[in-house]
Formats: sequence, structure tokens, C-alpha cells
Amino acid sequence: MTASELKAYLAERGQASLGDIAIHFGSSPDAVRQAAQLWVGKGRLRAIEGSGCKTGCNCGHKPETVYEWVG
Repeated sequence: MTASELKAYLAERGQASLGDIAIHFGSSPDAVRQAAQLWVGKGRLRAIEGSGCKTGCNCGHKPETVYEWVG
């Protein structure tokens, strides 16, 4: 996955979670984060940190980053 491929995917979808992007491209989450940093640095992409499960059930759901294309 290249930064340009990530741009095209998010420009079309608007937003997607880190996990969804990694699955779509068959890449690791670290590779997605690295490609996303280019666009975050240019102000074209926003990383929104998820808050995880708030029910207090100790289910172990971890917060997931959602990336939003802001053009």
C-alpha cells in the first residue's frame, strides 16, 4: 500500500478505521500508520482516537484509530 493508494481509498470513503484499512490493503496496522503520517502531516487526513468500550465490563475492547479524509 502506498500513500497515494491510501489517499484514494479514504477520499472515496470519507473515513475508515485503522483495522478496516489494514484489512482492505492486506497490510499491517503499522504500515497503515506510516502511510497515514504523510497525509496527517500535510493536514489532509485527521486521526481520531477511539475511546474503546465504556461500559465498565472489562471486555478488553481497545480504542481504535479512525482516519478521516479532510482533503
